[in-house]
Amino acid sequence: MVRRIIAGRRVGDLEAAVLQQLWNEPQPVTGRELLERLARPSLGYTTLMTVLKRLVDKQLVERVSEGRSIRYRAAGDLDELTAQAIEGLLSSAQDRQAVLAHLIESVDDPALVAELRAVLDRTDRP
Repeated sequence: MVRRIIAGRRVGDLEAAVLQQLWNEPQPVTGRELLERLARPSLGYTTLMTVLKRLVDKQLVERVSEGRSIRYRAAGDLDELTAQAIEGLLSSAQDRQAVLAHLIESVDDPALVAELRAVLDRTDRP
């Protein structure tokens, strides 16, 4: 099984496919709806529910209660989830400022540095 990293978390091929489908959904979906949309004949409902539970545990997918049914949605788009993963890593750092300084100093893309500078200017706080 090929493993990938999505938003700082290791996911398998099926987990990645489920997450991709959830990103494509405009509204939260039930497990049955998701199973139909994935169109994988060999995929069983219980296997899909296990995958969804793992994605919920990894904080990549959210469960939404709707009456007596449970619906699922991605916990954010790829950029939001990646930002959350970075925030989690920063919260465990001894010196957040040093970590951010190392990260920014390692950027070798003048356009990205200019973009970061513009974001900092927009969010300048007293």
